[in-house]
Amino acid sequence: MKAEDIKRLYDVSPKLHKSIVNTLHQLDDASVERYQKRKTVHRLIIAFAVLALVVAFSTVAYATILFGLLAEPVGKYGLDMHVVRESTPDTAENPKHVRLKLGYIPEGYEQIKDENGFVEPNKYSYGGKPVSDRWGFTFLIYTGADSYSRTETYIVESRETIVNGHKIIYMTQQFEDNGDKQYLAAEYFDNWDTVVVGYCGNQNELVKIMEHLDLEEDTDYVEPETETFDPNYDPYAGYAFSMEDETREYQLGETFTWSRQIVDAPSPAYCYKDGKCEITVKSVKENDGIKGLDRDNLLAPDDAEWYARYFNSDGSLKTPYTRTDIEYGDGIDSLGHYGSQEVNRHFYLVTVEVKNGSFTGQFMTNVGGAIYQEKHRENGADIFAIGIIVDEDELDALVLSITSAETIIDDETQTIVRKNIDTVIPLLKYQ
Repeated sequence: MKAEDIKRLYDVSPKLHKSIVNTLHQLDDASVERYQKRKTVHRLIIAFAVLALVVAFSTVAYATILFGLLAEPVGKYGLDMHVVRESTPDTAENPKHVRLKLGYIPEGYEQIKDENGFVEPNKYSYGGKPVSDRWGFTFLIYTGADSYSRTETYIVESRETIVNGHKIIYMTQQFEDNGDKQYLAAEYFDNWDTVVVGYCGNQNELVKIMEHLDLEEDTDYVEPETETFDPNYDPYAGYAFSMEDETREYQLGETFTWSRQIVDAPSPAYCYKDGKCEITVKSVKENDGIKGLDRDNLLAPDDAEWYARYFNSDGSLKTPYTRTDIEYGDGIDSLGHYGSQEVNRHFYLVTVEVKNGSFTGQFMTNVGGAIYQEKHRENGADIFAIGIIVDEDELDALVLSITSAETIIDDETQTIVRKNIDTVIPLLKYQ
């Protein structure tokens, strides 16, 4: 076999293979005119030795490329993550539930505990605090590699490595140009047929955590009890339950009915009314900030930094201001982009009347929630004054939004339909 044959058959390997084959070419070219049987034997021995080396390297390379945890590029910033097994695992050998064994935990970091002492599984923060100004780290466990198949987006950097026989793919995620970076890594434990994905705010610490990570059977796992309902207690057992979303539009001065219902045990059919009333949006008028209004009715009356963001010391609205605009990317072919512009803004007071019941919901708008709200009684009705800040280029689109729900039970067809209703009232479009 000549060197050309080896190169033609096995030129699918790393640079090391190509370098070896090129060396054989030089031997071949130099010996064409001086062909001798002894040298031919030597060259054949070398060729077969190199061939065995190439085949060995190729086998490892192909196993690495074709099996295990794989990441295939999608567009500029996407990675298609999935696992390809060399063989179907014996499910009898792998437990259904595993838990993490952390060989390294950064100093001062503990599992997160809430105010009642409940431990958040696989979530860590400095001091175990639910809210911390330091970075934290967390894990997701995909038991059964078939359950891990996803496209990671906004990935600007990635690299692969093998530690303790397990492949780890490190990724850097960045949602906006020049924005903050987040770090994640996926590690495949083929002996457990499980993928662990770690998220961390510190890149160097994530590497240490993942490289000292292992799994063990969760012998403390308890299967959750299956809830059962007594059909004698639930008259709607067997009814088909579905949900629908609906949007309704009313104008200023029009009255509509609001109701809020909560789905509760023992089945979705039991919808207890939390409130019901009649609502009318009476008027909308512009105000010079909160001049003449009670500051205690602001969303955050004691937050000086928040107050200074919107109002001057005399209560007048700060306008114009520099607005930060975000152009969102798709995470596959584009990242998000920040821009800024100077715009004017306005403060409006919306008067809402509530009769024949109580209102326990929230007043929202398409530009955010109310930053001011006061309430008083007048002629047997509750009168709300809702304060809203809106940018000038969004005035025509400004709507007040109130969500409610109603449930329709049809005994004849044995169906239950729960409607989630978003009621919108244009505030300035028709003025």
